[in-house]
Amino acid sequence: SLAMRPYRATIEITSSMKAEIESVGTSADGISRSESKKLCDSASVDTETTLLEQLPHNRLLQRISKMWKYLLILPSLKESKAYHRVPTNTASILATKSSKRHENDDEHYPYQISIIMPAFYEKGSHLIAKLGKALETANDPDEIEVVIVDAGGCTDLDKVVSLSFNEKKFGKISIVSFTAGGGRGPCLNFGAANATGRILTFCHSDTTLPCHWDKSIISTLEHDGMDDDDLFRLGEIRSNSCAFAFGIDTSPAGLAMPFAVSSQSTSSPKSSYFPPGIRAVEATANLRTHLYSLPYGDQVLTLHACVFHFLGGFPDQCLMEDYELVSLLRRRAALLDGVYPNGQMKLKRMSYEKVSIIPGPPALCSPRRWQKFGVLYTTFTNSRLVSLYAGVRNVSAD
Repeated sequence: SLAMRPYRATIEITSSMKAEIESVGTSADGISRSESKKLCDSASVDTETTLLEQLPHNRLLQRISKMWKYLLILPSLKESKAYHRVPTNTASILATKSSKRHENDDEHYPYQISIIMPAFYEKGSHLIAKLGKALETANDPDEIEVVIVDAGGCTDLDKVVSLSFNEKKFGKISIVSFTAGGGRGPCLNFGAANATGRILTFCHSDTTLPCHWDKSIISTLEHDGMDDDDLFRLGEIRSNSCAFAFGIDTSPAGLAMPFAVSSQSTSSPKSSYFPPGIRAVEATANLRTHLYSLPYGDQVLTLHACVFHFLGGFPDQCLMEDYELVSLLRRRAALLDGVYPNGQMKLKRMSYEKVSIIPGPPALCSPRRWQKFGVLYTTFTNSRLVSLYAGVRNVSAD
């Protein structure tokens, strides 16, 4: 913990640094070698630092730095509920609108949930339909912030702000521009950096959230108000993240949703076409989800903001960012065996934390890729990419 977590300490010049200065002759401004040594002997500074910053060439600390996110106990539930992070790049905000309930609050008001939605070549009308559904099914939309990340090619996104004028409205809607490129991983991290909610919900732009989704997320992640001591007494396992079960939207509106408008698109799915075999896709995806605790990004991955930033967020890669983050969370659940944050040993359970699948109705993904490419081809492509990335060949995301 001391190796990687910043702490306040008085840092003295080390003996190796002194030896380097002694080996150098007179400096450019005329200070002699003996005067430099005296200056080093008395030099110290009170600052926030880590052992790795003090000793960057230490091999043991270098190894620890690669393993700490797997082994360090997460911030406690109490810390996660109190965590509040101010956005880092407010210059990128294209539009923002707060509900009447929050219009006089600080611009960095800590909402309960921040929905982070990446958009690439999407129409504003499609996002309004998806967010409108999420608004209708939310229990307390005033405590929900929406951050739409415009990654390019989108049209009429400013119309999404009109949702703030409904009788039932989100607490805040922001549209931020992401121009750095690099794929969905950096895009999602950018959205998280501009969010103020204590819980981060990463929702794809073609995903429909189920009824009472906000209540389900808070209940699963925060264990109905329990803290770590309560979990220990009851022998419960803490949720380090959560996701919904997998579903495909085969309603008339879902089947009619077109592909993103792109100059590179050569065809579009047939309106209301129901691809054969799509229910088998749902069944196998949910088997993977429940049996291996391995949800993907289209199942609305959700974490406490404190936990997300503690783990370093999504990897900066164009593909497989969701697979990589969930794999990290699953490895933590396997490695962290036997100790709670309060230091008490656990005897009956196999792990302290887990990836939770929210019980109840699933999040519905758009069927447009299966409509366009077919069930067999899409399933084979997805499985092949995962196999190449995570299998023996270990092909990079790029």
